[in-house]
Amino acid sequence: MKQVPYHGNPGNACALACYTMAAQYLLPEKHFTFEQLAKITDWKKGYVVWGFKLWKYLMDQGIHVTDYDTFDYDGWVKEGVKGLKRTTPPKEFKFYLENTYDLEAESKLAKPMLEHPNFTYIRRKPTWDDVVSEFKKSGICDVTLNGRLLHDRRGFTVHRVIVIDISDKEVVIHDPNSDWSGKYRHVPLPRFRDIFEAMEEPELCRYFLS
Repeated sequence: MKQVPYHGNPGNACALACYTMAAQYLLPEKHFTFEQLAKITDWKKGYVVWGFKLWKYLMDQGIHVTDYDTFDYDGWVKEGVKGLKRTTPPKEFKFYLENTYDLEAESKLAKPMLEHPNFTYIRRKPTWDDVVSEFKKSGICDVTLNGRLLHDRRGFTVHRVIVIDISDKEVVIHDPNSDWSGKYRHVPLPRFRDIFEAMEEPELCRYFLS
């Protein structure tokens, strides 16, 4: 099982927590902190963090990012929020619109990330087989799923978790939740897979060193 530093979620910042954990795991000598990376992203507490600016920073440090998703990033860069809306399920788009500090401004940050030599974008819906395949490679993976389902609640949130281990019976994750209780959380494999596959458009990312 991978030994990965854990960080909780201080306010709609599950993605930022996952990026912090991935960076600390891959480059421990850099001594990255959540606060340091939050400053780089100009994070506003209570709002979600998109990876564009921070991913570019981490890629400049030598980290590679492989991203599976269905976003039309080029359309978002060219058309702004309208371009994002066109390829995002309504439920997810509503969440992003309501929980991003300035969604239109994010459009301008995507292009440098897309053009970075350490970034690989696979534009399609990731399958569970993709998750298993990427997990078996070097580095560390995270996935997005419905956080409400993961926490046995009604409703919908886009929630990102770090995948620590996958066995025949369970998935072990770092779940960046608000009470910091999600360290090495064990979830039965069938349940975790169902939650992941229930997302209309889940995301899968792998962070690694060459």
